[in-house]
Amino acid sequence: MDLRIDQKSHVPVHVQLKEQVKHLILSGRVEVGERLPSIRALAGFLRVNRNTVARVVADLEREGYVETRRGSGVYVLEPPVGDAERRREEVVERVMDLAAARDVPVEEVAHALLARAGVSGREKVPVLFVECTRAELDQFAGELEAQLPVEVERVLLEDLPERLEGADELPWRLAATTFFHIHEVQELLEGRGVEVVALLAEANIESLQRLMKLEEGTTVGIVGVSETCMVNLSRSLEGAGLDHLELREVYLDQAEELERLLGEARAVICSSITARRLRELSAGREVEVIEEDRTLDRGGVEMLGRLLRELAR
Repeated sequence: MDLRIDQKSHVPVHVQLKEQVKHLILSGRVEVGERLPSIRALAGFLRVNRNTVARVVADLEREGYVETRRGSGVYVLEPPVGDAERRREEVVERVMDLAAARDVPVEEVAHALLARAGVSGREKVPVLFVECTRAELDQFAGELEAQLPVEVERVLLEDLPERLEGADELPWRLAATTFFHIHEVQELLEGRGVEVVALLAEANIESLQRLMKLEEGTTVGIVGVSETCMVNLSRSLEGAGLDHLELREVYLDQAEELERLLGEARAVICSSITARRLRELSAGREVEVIEEDRTLDRGGVEMLGRLLRELAR
């Protein structure tokens, strides 16, 4: 389950959040009967006002997508959609799944469908993608290029100031990054005429739900490879109100501290890149490795595609 909020978008925050939750419900990514994270947890994790999240929940409840059960939480209902809308969602999901199974880029499928329908395709749009590690930068930028008509310039967060220095005009109209770096990228690009959007990876809210289920006093490690990644992840978890957990930060290259953490922690949360190494180190121990990212969620990528179409008008 993945949600992302772009604070600088012309689309109001409550609309962004509501439409993404509806998409997750309609596509079956959030199952009927599943309990959503609390308003406090969602607001803290996404760094938005609690009243905004409460408004979204109220709207979704009024429209019949969720229900609030006193003393228990907010639960997903059978979506109240017509047959036509449901069929459209099913077709899109089937096409996406089939393309992934056959290793066919979604972009090629889109162009083929446009050509078959007699609609001309568009040239690729130059966009910027920023991330704090090379592995994640290449992974996420590659996913965007596979799913959208874009040509991605890949820049590490630490290299972005140098890339911008001395550049009077920038080649991109959109810049994308993961949620944890949105504020840094926005600050660096402020006043440069580039709209910055945040994309969350699929497992973020799922990770939050798993952490909320852990018993009070459980030791949870936060493991990362860079200070930027660690600080942003820690802030989001603290903002989610996980007061019942004991959170401890350790860098991947701190061998002794990491060994001690793996012996004491019930779970560790990290990026998918770091997770592979942690699973090797924790083999045979009762430590749950929770990945805070995997792949970019389709709903977020589709929203980015809509923004590109709006900018092209």
